[in-house]
Amino acid sequence: MKEKEGALNNKQKELLLWEQQLTQREVFLEERERRLDSTKREIDSVVVHGPSVVGKWQVQMQCVETSCEGSAIGDVKNEQWEFSTENNAIVVKAYAGKNLSRIYNGSYTRSGLQLIDQNSHSSTTMEVTLRILNEGKMDGIREIKLPNCKTTYSITAGRL
Repeated sequence: MKEKEGALNNKQKELLLWEQQLTQREVFLEERERRLDSTKREIDSVVVHGPSVVGKWQVQMQCVETSCEGSAIGDVKNEQWEFSTENNAIVVKAYAGKNLSRIYNGSYTRSGLQLIDQNSHSSTTMEVTLRILNEGKMDGIREIKLPNCKTTYSITAGRL
């Protein structure tokens, strides 16, 4: 009986040691995963993306969703956008032909750009989310929000 009790105690000690080793490995792997997880990194996006978007871009927008009168799914709009920076903020001037149609203000995010045009004289808000694909290409969406409806456009943009 004492032999079995001794063997059982030895097994318990081995199991406790094994459990401690597994706990240490788990902590190590969690720390490693945290360090490698790019979504948790704090990177200054302005340094990474800033120079790549400044300039003129040809932007094509296609309506993909609407609840507003006067808009239809499939409508296409083409504009030229001029990107610049002011104090680490993005300023985008949108031109329809040669006419300045709106100015977006925004900032860099981890995944791209967030732009807003909230005209103080209107209840309409326009929000643009852009993803930087490479030096010459972006895509995203533009949402136009009115008090009683919303229209969403998909965006593709190429550098001029």
